[in-house]
Formats: sequence, C-alpha cells, structure tokens
Amino acid sequence: MEQRETYRGSAGTTLFFFLAIFALSFAVYYFTQEGRPTPFNNFVRLSDAILHGRLYLTEDVPWLEIVPFDGKYYIVPPPLPAFLILPVVAVRGLTTNQTLISIFFGSLNVSLAFLAARALSNSRSVQLWTAAMFGFGTIHWWVATAGGVWTFSHTVSATLLFSAILLTLYKSRPFFTGAALGASYWTRLPTILSLPFFLSMYSDEWYRRGGSPVLYKRINLRPLIWLGAGAGIFILLNAGYNTLRFGTPFDISYYLIPGILEEPWYQKGIFDITYIPRNLKVIFGGFPKFISEFPYVTPSWNGMAIWITTPAFIYALFAGIRNKLAIGCWISVLLVATANFCHGTWGFTQFGYRFAMDFYPFLFLLTVKGIGNDIRWHHKVLISIGILVNLWGVLWINKFGWVSY
Repeated sequence: MEQRETYRGSAGTTLFFFLAIFALSFAVYYFTQEGRPTPFNNFVRLSDAILHGRLYLTEDVPWLEIVPFDGKYYIVPPPLPAFLILPVVAVRGLTTNQTLISIFFGSLNVSLAFLAARALSNSRSVQLWTAAMFGFGTIHWWVATAGGVWTFSHTVSATLLFSAILLTLYKSRPFFTGAALGASYWTRLPTILSLPFFLSMYSDEWYRRGGSPVLYKRINLRPLIWLGAGAGIFILLNAGYNTLRFGTPFDISYYLIPGILEEPWYQKGIFDITYIPRNLKVIFGGFPKFISEFPYVTPSWNGMAIWITTPAFIYALFAGIRNKLAIGCWISVLLVATANFCHGTWGFTQFGYRFAMDFYPFLFLLTVKGIGNDIRWHHKVLISIGILVNLWGVLWINKFGWVSY
C-alpha cells in the first residue's frame, strides 16, 4: 500500500511554496494572456478620476458600459478595485495595464487557494494538486487573464473572499474576517450572501452548547457584532458612494445603463426568479460549439457547463454534510448562486459560467474536504482533465481567437 504523505510544514516552507506558486502562476498567466491590455479598463479610468478628485468620468467612452447621469459618466460595478490600484495609476496614469494587474491578483489567488487547502488537508500532494486545480483547472485562468471590467471584479473579489476564508480558518478575530468579506462585497455585491459560511465557522464563539435551556441565553452577541461591524464598514461605504453619485444609498447604476431594460433578456426587469432556468441551462448544460471547418470545436461565448470546465468539483459532494464547514459552504453556494441565477443574463461573453466565480472559493473548500488527505489516481485524472480543458479554452480565446456563440 502506498504510504500517505501528511505534511503541513514550517512557516518558512509554507512561504516558499506560496511564493513559488505565485511566480509559476504569474508566468503561466502572463504568457497565455491575449497580449494587449484590455480596452475595458473601467477601473483604471475610475482610479484616475479619483486621483483627480472625482467619482465620475468627464466624457463618454463608447465601448465601455457606463452610466450617464447629470452630465457625468459613472462606472457601473462597485469601485473597490479602483481604490486598490490607485498607487499604480498614480504613476502610470491611463496607460496602466489593467490586464497585468488582474494577472497579479489572479496569481495571488492561486497561492491563497494553496493556503486554504493547507488548512484543510495534511497532505502536501493534496495541497498542491488542488491549488493547481483552482489556478489552472477552473475558469479562473481565463477570468484572470481577460482583465476586463467584469472579470477583473471577479478576480479581485476572489482575492478578498479567500482572505476572509483564511482569516476564518486560521481563527482570526471576527472583525477582520467581516472586513475582508465586506471588501469582497464592495467588489462583487452577491458575495455578501456567503455570510452563512462565516457564521457557521465562528459558531463555537457565538453559540454556547448546553447550559441554559433558554436559547437566547446561549448566544454571545459580541463575535456577531464584531463580524457585522467589519462587513458593515463596506456596506456603509457603498451606501455613501451611491449617495454621492445618484442621491440614493442603493446601487442603482446597473438600472441606469441607457436602454438596458429594453433588451430582450430583461423583459421582467434585471432580476427575476423566472430567469433561473436559463442560467441553469448554461452552468449545467452549456457545451462547446462544433463547426464544419477547422478547428471543428471551439469554446462558446455563451458559456459552458461547470462539469466540463472543472470535473474535479464532483468531489465537493463527498465533503459530508454533518460538519460546520460543509454546512456553511453549501448554504453560501446556494444563496450566492441563486442571486446570480435570477439575473436576466448569464454573464456572456465568457468562457464557462463566470458568475460562478462568486462562489468558487467555497466550492474549492468543499472539493478539498471531499478529497481529504489522500490524493488518488482518479483525483489526479479529473484535475488534469480540467487543466487541459481550461488550457484549450484560454489558448483558443486569447491566442487564436477561435470562439463563437
């Protein structure tokens, strides 16, 4: 019988792997990017505006999805990525390469995934194989190398969400975890619905088992207050940001895009429960496009099924349901996914189903938990298939332009 490798390693060894994984990921992402900075550099433009004391652009940029309001032009997604890149834009201005910054954050995400796997599995092989799965065997590879406005939001949000997860797994104070979750929210709004994961993981601090038969006397409010305070900072920041822009604390920018409600996929508004089936059709039933000429099969900009792009996610089903990590993960995945499924569109143009990036960190945790401490041949086979599929997608899209609806 093969001897099982169980090893977490010293802090120095962990730092070595963290940096090595980052460097390898950066190299792969860099050389597989399209080769030119994204023209959809909304956050570079917003960051430049902030440096000039504005929250808006002074002129319309026709190819960007922006909101005209009172003679000013506003960026649609939440603004935290623009604040994060302020130092770079202060030096480089509008020539800042947003794609390159996206590659930086994407490479960091792979290293953070390694740390998350290290917290859940004692096996160095499991840690490295699952980190490779996230970095190269999921649509994160394409998302990070695309670098456009929406994909950049996904990449940065994943960085912040992994940070919140790691703070939880390594028993940080709830305030800092809440702040990281709130920062993710100010990048991709649906991620705030992953709060159940953090409530579940901190349950030992805020819920006392046994003792008083009265339920409310078992609850310690202090950890919950600190968790809520951390996230609440960014909720208030978002409310203030929108009040300064539109005179309302609510994020209405998407609704103000000219003509958006006239588009055929928004017949019942931007969000509606009846849109769920069309999203499910893509995430579970989206296939590549088969054509009659070379290269005969191409990725579909319409989206592709999650079981095609990352077949190893099947091991999430083996994470169990009687542990607080699995319970928190599954509830969070369900809530975040449902919110995205209610959107009138399904994220096109895209490789895979990009909305799923909002819950991929939790699906990743479940997959690591399901694999456990013993990486077997079938784990490696499915992870390898996912890597090959995503390599095919990234090269076909970024290098050859072979993609179709």
